[in-house]
Order: sequence, then C-alpha cells, then structure tokens
Amino acid sequence: MLTVVGMEKQKTAVIVSQRKTQEGEIDAELVELCRRMRLMSERDVDATLAQVLKAMMQHARDSPMGGSELSKLSGINRITIIHHLKRLEGVGFVQRQEGRYILRVHSAEDMILEFRKEMEQTFQEMDEMARGIDEQFAAFDKMFEDRMRKRRLP
Repeated sequence: MLTVVGMEKQKTAVIVSQRKTQEGEIDAELVELCRRMRLMSERDVDATLAQVLKAMMQHARDSPMGGSELSKLSGINRITIIHHLKRLEGVGFVQRQEGRYILRVHSAEDMILEFRKEMEQTFQEMDEMARGIDEQFAAFDKMFEDRMRKRRLP
C-alpha cells in the first residue's frame, strides 16, 4: 500500500512539474510573440506587458475586469497593469468598458490576425507615401532637367 501512495505522489509531482514546464514555455512564447509584434518597450525588461496580456487571456475574455482585480490575480502593481492595458488598448487587443477592460481578441491567433490587418493597412499607407515621394522627386528631376536645358540653349 505504501508504495502505491508513494507512486501516486510521484505521478502527481511529475504532472505538476510538467504543467509548470508547459506554462513556462507558454510564457516564453507569449513574451517572444509580444516582442515580435513590437508591443513591449525596451524598458519592459521583466516582460510585464506579456504577463498582463496573459492575465487578460486567463481572466477577462468574457467579462470586463478592473486594474485592481487584475493586480490581485497576477501580483503585478495596479499602475503597471493600467499602463500596459492602455498600450494593449492602443493596438486593439483590449477594449475599455466603463473603467474596466475586456480582451477583444480571444486567442493568440486572433492577436496575429489583428496585427496582420494593422500591418497591411500600415504598408498600404506607406506604399501611397512612397509613391507620392517618388512622384515629387520625378517632378523635381524634370524641373531641374528643364532648367539645365534652358541654360544650355542660348
């Protein structure tokens, strides 16, 4: 009997250990995802933005939560939470409702789709700017060539 209990404790310890390892891997991947999307500032050395996003994904998918509630659940300072929530709101991942916040995207994949839409719009705007710049340079070059031609004619 004692060995069975011991084995059960060992199995439980292995499962808990695996769960912690998997959670650590998820945390690392979420941090990397946030970095690649340029959501985290250079000052965010502890990756608290990713931790806030994780807390939102765990607790505020379906109902809004306040900064104080998220602070209690995550152990992160409330002011830091609010700072990162505003940043996440700015990129469209979080929405504010009556002083509370709710996750607009319900999965990491949804975050990427939102990010891709934003980037496609940004690239479209950059294409238009680049076209306008090229047209201005072409007009400037034409004007310069016309002036030089006029100087050579007489």
